[in-house]
Amino acid sequence: MDENLLLRVVMIEVGLLVGALIILFGHAGWLAFAAWRQRAALAHAALVIRAALEGREPDRDNLAEVARLPTSAQVRVLVDLGASVDGAQKRRLATVADTLGLLDKAERWCSSRRWGTRLRGVRLFTLVGGGSAIVPRLFDDPHPEVRAQAAQWTGDHPTPTSVERLLTMLSDPEMRCRFTVEDSLMRVGRSAAEPLLLYLERGGRPEALEVAAGIADARFLPAALEYCRSPDARTRALAAALAGSIGGTKATEALADLLRDPDSEVRAAAAKGLGKLGHWPAAGALAECLRDSAWDVRLAAGLALRGLGAPGTLLLKRALADSDRFARDMAQQVLDLPDGRQRDGMRRRARSQEARKAVPA
Repeated sequence: MDENLLLRVVMIEVGLLVGALIILFGHAGWLAFAAWRQRAALAHAALVIRAALEGREPDRDNLAEVARLPTSAQVRVLVDLGASVDGAQKRRLATVADTLGLLDKAERWCSSRRWGTRLRGVRLFTLVGGGSAIVPRLFDDPHPEVRAQAAQWTGDHPTPTSVERLLTMLSDPEMRCRFTVEDSLMRVGRSAAEPLLLYLERGGRPEALEVAAGIADARFLPAALEYCRSPDARTRALAAALAGSIGGTKATEALADLLRDPDSEVRAAAAKGLGKLGHWPAAGALAECLRDSAWDVRLAAGLALRGLGAPGTLLLKRALADSDRFARDMAQQVLDLPDGRQRDGMRRRARSQEARKAVPA
């Protein structure tokens, strides 16, 4: 009796185990089939949308099939395609997204009470276009992630008003937002020059000088010269970088004066600027900076001299016999650096050695 009961228990357990395995493998098979169907649907959707991006009229039935896909799948296809298009194709992508109803959804997401949903909406607008009626309102969003994404969107959709608003965000308390604003302004490029110039003339934040240096418009030179006389050392250093990106007689004169600035960051920025401009008349002053007490200044001066070509190299070699050990050491370090062709040859040799190691004997 006990043996029969035990046998029944074992058979029940085996049956349950077999049933569980059937369910498990069945579910795995269903998931694999669903994934295969989704891949096929995504590939078909990509073909339909790509045809629209190329200027061909998409078939209404095919677009209807794409519209029946889950929103996440539609967004995925648009994001994949949007990463490699611009200009007219970017505008067509926005038209397709509007036809599918995604822009209306993104606008509703941007008005959500949840910051994650708002962020999702701005990201979609950033990738596919549109959003000019709703995204600018998010510059003042309470969450920094949303503000940063709105700033990134503006880099691709600049208007005079939005650029001016970006400039006010240079004082955002969150570093992420400030960096995104600077990057967006640099991507806007020369279109941001006029409002940026007005911002600097009104005594804007020094971070704007970094943006101006990235754009390097000659109209910034008067502002750069003015900021070179700022009582704040960091501002003078940023102004020196701006002057070094623009050039001209007045810029090189200001940079030469800043080589004697009491702050080492400013002296280093001035040396870098003179080296960037290739201003060989300043070679003597740069050679004197090899004796500077700050390592950053000595390095900037040494690299600037090297960048001047033969005159700078001659002064570096003379510095090898200088009575100042700092000057001798920095001159030796800079002269020992490989030039461009040597660096390329070293990289090729390193890659060749790595390739030989990767091949078994």
